[in-house]
Amino acid sequence: MNYLLSFVLLGEGMLTGIMLTLMVGPVTMIIVRNGLEINRTAAIIAASGTWFSDLFFIAITFWLTASVNQWVDDPKIKLALYLIGGSGLLLMGLWMTWVKKKHVDDNYHPTSLKYTQSFMAGFLVNSLSPFTLFFWLGSAVFLHMQSEEPMYYYAGLMIALATGDFTKAWLAPKLAVWLKEKYVYWIQVIAGITIAMVGGYIIYLGLKA
Repeated sequence: MNYLLSFVLLGEGMLTGIMLTLMVGPVTMIIVRNGLEINRTAAIIAASGTWFSDLFFIAITFWLTASVNQWVDDPKIKLALYLIGGSGLLLMGLWMTWVKKKHVDDNYHPTSLKYTQSFMAGFLVNSLSPFTLFFWLGSAVFLHMQSEEPMYYYAGLMIALATGDFTKAWLAPKLAVWLKEKYVYWIQVIAGITIAMVGGYIIYLGLKA
């Protein structure tokens, strides 16, 4: 019976991950942007940055759940989380809109610095959003209330997230085949605007709370 409940928890995690990966948010935008601007490898590395961020939050929120609850219950700390995270996403989004139109030829080989930037972009976009903290905090509280092994839920969720993000990263460069160069440029700009708008909205929520 315990095995059945554990697999139910695994399924719940996978279902949650599928719903999250279907959302077209900042994470999706940063993956697609790297796939269009650099290559498929950069998109996958950007996605891995978001996974690393998620694993970090899983560890923090699960093992320090009581402390984290106290943090977010404090109005001043909660406001600071919104302002810092929102401002970070806003500035990153605005920086992304300044991308220059450029032609990348078939012989272009990205440097290790480009791939490092892709990883950090994925990590920061995911980490700066307060919603990431609140989501994993809620998950940790939920799992502490269950009698089954929490790793089943986390495993199912991360498998679904990784599969969805990997698919986006793999398909992103193919968009460039169908789109003219000027459209690829505007997609990158729209990605920046989307992330900036999310950052602005987070600041608004923090000030409104």
